[in-house]
Amino acid sequence: MPAIDKKTLKILPRTNIHIYKFKKNKNWYCRFHIGSGYGRKSNRLEKCLNTQNIKDAIKKATEIYKDWFREHADTKRKEKDFDLDIAQPYIHFKVRKYKNRTDLKNNEQGQRDKSKWDNYLKPFFVDVDYTDLELVEDIINDDVLSKLKDDGKSGNTINKYMSILTQMFKRGQARGVVKYVPDTPTQQVIDTPRHPYENEDLNLINERCRQEYNMTKDIFWLEFKDYLNLLRCAGFRPGLEPLNLKRKDYQFVSSKNDPNNKKLIFTIWGTKTKPIHKPIANDFFAEHIFPEILNRHSNLTDNDYLLFPFVKNRKKLKHKTGKLFVRFSKELNLYHYKNGTRPLYAIRHTYATEEWKKGTTIEDIAELMNTSTRMVMSVYLGHTDEALVRLANRRGKGKLKVVKWWKIFLIVSELGLKSDEEWWRIFKYVR
Repeated sequence: MPAIDKKTLKILPRTNIHIYKFKKNKNWYCRFHIGSGYGRKSNRLEKCLNTQNIKDAIKKATEIYKDWFREHADTKRKEKDFDLDIAQPYIHFKVRKYKNRTDLKNNEQGQRDKSKWDNYLKPFFVDVDYTDLELVEDIINDDVLSKLKDDGKSGNTINKYMSILTQMFKRGQARGVVKYVPDTPTQQVIDTPRHPYENEDLNLINERCRQEYNMTKDIFWLEFKDYLNLLRCAGFRPGLEPLNLKRKDYQFVSSKNDPNNKKLIFTIWGTKTKPIHKPIANDFFAEHIFPEILNRHSNLTDNDYLLFPFVKNRKKLKHKTGKLFVRFSKELNLYHYKNGTRPLYAIRHTYATEEWKKGTTIEDIAELMNTSTRMVMSVYLGHTDEALVRLANRRGKGKLKVVKWWKIFLIVSELGLKSDEEWWRIFKYVR
């Protein structure tokens, strides 16, 4: 297969049509993505434009593009596809760049970047309009950073993930796909621990939702309040896990010894750590708030969503709710706290802190939150005011072992120690 002359490659904005020449060929060619199902392994259509003039080539390529999508109206093609338009061109470039660098010890860097994108970063950018700078920066600085911290990644590792995103956008900008490179978290922000909200803070945000509902009469705001209360009541990870709950994914359970003490338990399938996670709601939510959620749309079936039942695109809903929470938090001067920020994910920290205040053990908190004890201590509780105060109160309360002087005398007499140095050595040993 002939090689493309990279010096001739041009990418048309919006349509993402590639126009280029092959080496040892004077005519221009074009290609663009057409989706699967048309007998092409690459999912791309490539055509010779039969012209050596670049202006004619651009005109012909645009016409071919329009004709194709007129004739194939059922083509499943996304206008804005982050993976196709930005990520994959960068990954292909990086893999190709390092593939033949046998002189480097880290010549697999391209494959490592590909693995980080495919296994970790990619889900954050599905169905995302990458031309929306504010949305992209919110995803990077809130969602991605929160998950990296939640997974216990070190500051150096977090920087590597952020560097991949920055390089993707820089290459996309050079190719004319995007006009900007988003800001990523600084080292200070990465190293700053995430602090929880107080319950009083979250009550203010709830009141803000009620005000929006009173002004607009849009039930979305009450459903948004329901979502925030759901996150507060149990060890959920904010995002798709709670948003994808169906009305059948809960049950009230009780023990034989106390049948009247019923507990509300949800079921989440396919979490990142285990196949099934069963968050347990607190009693206040089960008694006072959950009935309101069920009665808000009483004519739904068990297979309908528990929250926002009429919204089909749950990923866009996830981004929307995250942005709204940050907006309300900023309006109430709650978002910036102790040199850090508190996005929606900080509610998970609130849950851990409140359970710890009640006396719940670290092991039980980890089980309730579907995480490890190390993560609970190092990420969720290690830097909270409550934990630091308890640590301060424990200072100086360790017990020293008291040894009677007559025991030292007996040991010294038996060993026959005479010099001061020998006496001091045995005193330190016994002490």
